[in-house]
Amino acid sequence: MKTTFIKTILAAFIIILGMNATSKAQTYYPVYLCDGGTATLHSPEESTLTNGDKVHWYLEGVEVASKTYTGTANETNYVTPNNLSAGVHNYTSRIESAAGCWGDLSDPFQVYQLPSKTLALAANNASYCGGDASLSSIITATATPAQTLPAGIEYAYVWSATKNGAAVTPLSGIGSDDGSKTDVNKFTLNTTGAGTYVFSATVKYVKTAANTGVLKSGDNNGCEVTATATQTVTVTPKPVKPTIIVQ
Repeated sequence: MKTTFIKTILAAFIIILGMNATSKAQTYYPVYLCDGGTATLHSPEESTLTNGDKVHWYLEGVEVASKTYTGTANETNYVTPNNLSAGVHNYTSRIESAAGCWGDLSDPFQVYQLPSKTLALAANNASYCGGDASLSSIITATATPAQTLPAGIEYAYVWSATKNGAAVTPLSGIGSDDGSKTDVNKFTLNTTGAGTYVFSATVKYVKTAANTGVLKSGDNNGCEVTATATQTVTVTPKPVKPTIIVQ
């Protein structure tokens, strides 16, 4: 009985470990596109073709191109459109010989089109007293995509600010952001220096360290966008300490 009980416990433990491993597994795609980015799909078997052979390309089983080989390298490549809908797209290819003999269909090659995004800023305090070191204003940057991002893709934010019209450098002299790579990133302005601070920010797509896929963007910079409007915070000066006299 004791042996059977131990075996049962071990079996249950192995099942739990397997379930945890599965739940933590991530799905990465070979190519990610965003805002005008395209991918050039290539069949290495082109090197085995003879003049007159054709490579047929399909998207979700529907033919989108037929490329005839005439001896020039890469002429059977297919370039994906720059306006795919957001989400996963499955491409396949098939070779037809000049004699009309068809080969087998390739395995699917997945292309992930990332959604277009916008960036908005909002502050919890439009002004605060610069003389009180405990006061601050939190400026929140919110990225709004058309859908949830796939595993392996995150956001990268860059903040900028001016004080009374002059650029603030370094930004760490007036506050810092929380380092978030999600759709929300917050910058805390905690300076005691009086003045009018105008904030802006940019956000772009980046791959995580574990993602071995390729990110192709229309702007070659992760499809970076700038906040739709700036956010102004006024730090008011601390009044001087009064003295009392007799008049």
